[in-house]
Amino acid sequence: MLAISNIDNQKFSSSSVTYWEEEGTIVFSFEENTIINTELVFNFFDEFILFGKYQEKNMILLDLEGVIGATLEGLSLLNQKLESFCLKKAILVNDKYTDIIGRIFTNFFNHNRPTRVFKSALEADVWINE
Repeated sequence: MLAISNIDNQKFSSSSVTYWEEEGTIVFSFEENTIINTELVFNFFDEFILFGKYQEKNMILLDLEGVIGATLEGLSLLNQKLESFCLKKAILVNDKYTDIIGRIFTNFFNHNRPTRVFKSALEADVWINE
């Protein structure tokens, strides 16, 4: 799979994941009906390396809208990959399913970086920029 880039907006798309940088924060969003598993994480992080931001310490906004499920292995791998290049991780949830996934992500795994779940993008943005 090759990353698809739109130079004007600096948005990159990989399989079911779109990511871009916005004022020092890297935003990851998912297509509808996405299941976070190890295959998805490996695929989009292989392509994310081309984005070049993995070498810098960044704030992360993980927008779970569109996610309908996740495996523990997929969430664990996602956490490991994000921990390697982030300062903070904000998890944005929008319904009861993504709320459960977000809470499992924040409470089930060890985090070396501050990680919180938010139901509002505004609250997440304020926390990220503190």
